[in-house]
Amino acid sequence: MKKNNIFWISYSDLMTSLFFIMLVLFVITVSYLKFTQKGLEVTISEQNKLLKLNEQFKPLEESGNFYYLPDCKKYIVKDLMGVEIFDPLQTTIKTEYISKTLNAGSEIKNFLAKLNKDNPDLSYLLVIEGNMANDYKQSINKNSSWGYIKSFERALAVYNLWLKKGIDFRQYNVEVLICGSGFNGLCRDYIEENNKRFSIQIIPKVQNRIEK
Repeated sequence: MKKNNIFWISYSDLMTSLFFIMLVLFVITVSYLKFTQKGLEVTISEQNKLLKLNEQFKPLEESGNFYYLPDCKKYIVKDLMGVEIFDPLQTTIKTEYISKTLNAGSEIKNFLAKLNKDNPDLSYLLVIEGNMANDYKQSINKNSSWGYIKSFERALAVYNLWLKKGIDFRQYNVEVLICGSGFNGLCRDYIEENNKRFSIQIIPKVQNRIEK
């Protein structure tokens, strides 16, 4: 066989191999683009769900019983703002504030029930945060461990009161987080006395339904 013929045979084999390589790369590229497009469609869908949820949150924001902090998206019970609902150094809610605390819990429960009905495939995170007010001299260290512990215990006392009276948020596909920011935290009131409070925050979790 002539050398020239061997060259063209080898060349033909090389071209055939390159063709199959390009074909494989083409299939991979098309598959990747379809996957990316699907991922983009899912992202847009999730964003639309969140935009829809923002509208559904309006009733609670406009409620006469809550004060809304837009910068950190938290809600505070209006009737309990600037009020020490606990005895000094204690975590038991004073008798005269139990009714207002329960009313707030019932309203939150009804709101979450409606959210769950309107968005059955979503789950939510309910954050109950305890806050503490510093003294007028601001003499207590903002990072005081005692402040964090006490504010957590007070938030837990609120949640336990709600549970005791049958206000159970978890039945509406809600995870509950109890925490305390002590004398620290974002969105503190410039009037220190108004930080004697607890706040709640509701965070939607797209495509993350809690299995029961």
